[in-house]
Amino acid sequence: MERVVIVGAGLYGLIAAKTYLQIVGAYHDENTGKRTDEIAEIPVCFTESNDAPQKNSSESRLLVIDSASDIGGTWAEERLYPNLLSQNSYGLYEFSDLPLSDVVPGEHADDTHNQFILGWKINCYLRAWVEKWQLKKHIRLNWKVNDISRLETKEWKLKISVSTSTSPIQCITIICDKLVLATGLTSVPNMPETKGSSTASDNPAPVIHAKDVGEWARKHLGYRPLKAPESEVVRIPAKESPYPQLRSVAVYGGAKSSFDLVHFFATLHRNDPKLHLKSTQESPIQVHWIIRNRGVGPAWMVPPMSILPNGETVASDKAASTRLITHLTPCCYEIPKRLSIGPSGSLHWKGSWLARLFHGNPVGRWWISWLWRSIDKGLEDTAQYGSDPKMEKLRPENSIVSCASGIGIANQANLWETIRLPHVNVYRSAITDIVATVPGKTTDSSAKASVHLSDSNSIDEVDLVIHATGYKPIVPIRFEPASLRLELGLSALVDSRGKGVRENREIPAGTPERIDGPLESTIKDRIQHWEDLDRRSEVMVRKTLNATRCAFTDRSPPSWAESHKLVPYRLFRRMVAPELVAQGDRSFATLGVILSSTIAVVAEVQALWVAVFLTGGLDSPLEIKPNPNHALSLKNLSSVDIENAISEDVVLGSLTGTGLEVEAIQYNDMLLRDLGLNPHRLGGGFYTELTGVYGPSVYAGIVDEWKKKSQSLAVKTT
Repeated sequence: MERVVIVGAGLYGLIAAKTYLQIVGAYHDENTGKRTDEIAEIPVCFTESNDAPQKNSSESRLLVIDSASDIGGTWAEERLYPNLLSQNSYGLYEFSDLPLSDVVPGEHADDTHNQFILGWKINCYLRAWVEKWQLKKHIRLNWKVNDISRLETKEWKLKISVSTSTSPIQCITIICDKLVLATGLTSVPNMPETKGSSTASDNPAPVIHAKDVGEWARKHLGYRPLKAPESEVVRIPAKESPYPQLRSVAVYGGAKSSFDLVHFFATLHRNDPKLHLKSTQESPIQVHWIIRNRGVGPAWMVPPMSILPNGETVASDKAASTRLITHLTPCCYEIPKRLSIGPSGSLHWKGSWLARLFHGNPVGRWWISWLWRSIDKGLEDTAQYGSDPKMEKLRPENSIVSCASGIGIANQANLWETIRLPHVNVYRSAITDIVATVPGKTTDSSAKASVHLSDSNSIDEVDLVIHATGYKPIVPIRFEPASLRLELGLSALVDSRGKGVRENREIPAGTPERIDGPLESTIKDRIQHWEDLDRRSEVMVRKTLNATRCAFTDRSPPSWAESHKLVPYRLFRRMVAPELVAQGDRSFATLGVILSSTIAVVAEVQALWVAVFLTGGLDSPLEIKPNPNHALSLKNLSSVDIENAISEDVVLGSLTGTGLEVEAIQYNDMLLRDLGLNPHRLGGGFYTELTGVYGPSVYAGIVDEWKKKSQSLAVKTT
């Protein structure tokens, strides 16, 4: 088995490890069950070149490394905060082989499948799943990858900082044959820079990102991230508590996480025992919710429950995980069914009947427009935006169907009633300065913040400022040389002007995604090549979207990239680098470079595709495929076809505003066809496929299906 390193121990990294081990047959190896303590912290095989003899055939030849101190990525223990809820309900955030309800049942067993999942339950689930698949021995935590380079032997070299609580940071280097990046899109917090002074005393301004709320709550609220037995619950009375009373908190941002944080602090004085806090809050906290007056604006919040076409009431995330929703969007990327003239001059049918029904005629387009106006009206009535000036500031700026709108699920109890409370204040402005101030005459000696807004208002004596401003969708690792980042199809910020870093306050010096100018000719040529290709692709994409009367979205670059050229990801199927594929190189892949409300639905299929790719399975003859029209054989796919597919994907995201978002079911369909597997998993005919809920469980057994097909092919060719 070749040496494989997976960077990232979140959902994608864990499923990638298990699937790869399945594909290479490691679970049939008698050494698989060896105890974790029998495997070296740094296996010898990862410290030597391929030319060195293999000394220990039983040691692990797969490592999953993560800079955090716990597995789970977003759901790692250090990132859990008291009211953290997944936007997925039971059955939609799990792996197909182990129901989450079997590990951590819901609070109301009779309706578990419609309950949204608490963050600590997902953490417990992932730990149990890791134990089931004996992955713990492969995982190395507190390993931060600083630098990646390629050796002349085509091996990958990773420079890593290893940190522990008992010893100083150790720098090590490991070498591997296959490299998988599963860092996802929520690793690098987007922290807006302000021009104000960060300190006015020995204490810094109390400013954190939403990612760090859990750590802050453990220190200041006595939060216990994982549920403990009820007998251990000890709440300290406010007068005896070592935790200071909060008076004022500012939350900056309008996405789903900002709604959750506003709800948390606005209700903290209720001292709900389900939050697992030791502290006691005596009085309501003044919550100052600040949302920029430009940009995406506040998100739409849909009700937690929705109705399927068959009349069944389900959690809203399940209603969105159907094929029907894809066809109801105005920017459905399908050609309405029509007669077309082929290359030989003959007539043939082209396109989709459903696209024809909903988008290819005036009546269908009128109905689609009416449908989404009705949905907008229903959500507006639920939120009661017009009830007072404060609520009016939370009215989304675009229709919910617009790709420029953020969407979340209002799964916090009494969300809108909480926001209407008098101690919740809403501002539509941008933060310009956050200045640390000396505490007034009070027993609380902690630093306060003065928050200055662009409309000249200021908020003083703030105990905590939280940036709920999302994440930078980048790989937080340096590549040597810098051009390697682009060669691998990864996103980057390019400064072709060669100006100093100080001119850009939004992007701190030394961040790994930056390629500062002047640019090498190879980088310039690569960027220019893709831009020329994008211009040609745009003509075709616009023609397809015009057929459904899609309204194009003008989405400006993110604030952290405004003064630089943002080079988008250029990955075939969002996973592999086109330049390496063209060279026959099957040693590098990424997972999780997508945005979806149902990532667990996608993760398992992506992991199988990547495992098959890394082991050469996508170079197999086409006979393995059930339908040659949808077959994928990388050996028979030209570099021009690969680049055209990537460019079309990038241009589509740019024109519609979807960016890195994907329609999860359609995306999985494409990957399963590549693998020669049946994408229609529900059975029961056309209506069931159209309206049925696609959760992770419908993809159960896809690894065994692939292995059976590949073994069948091997028999036929011998």
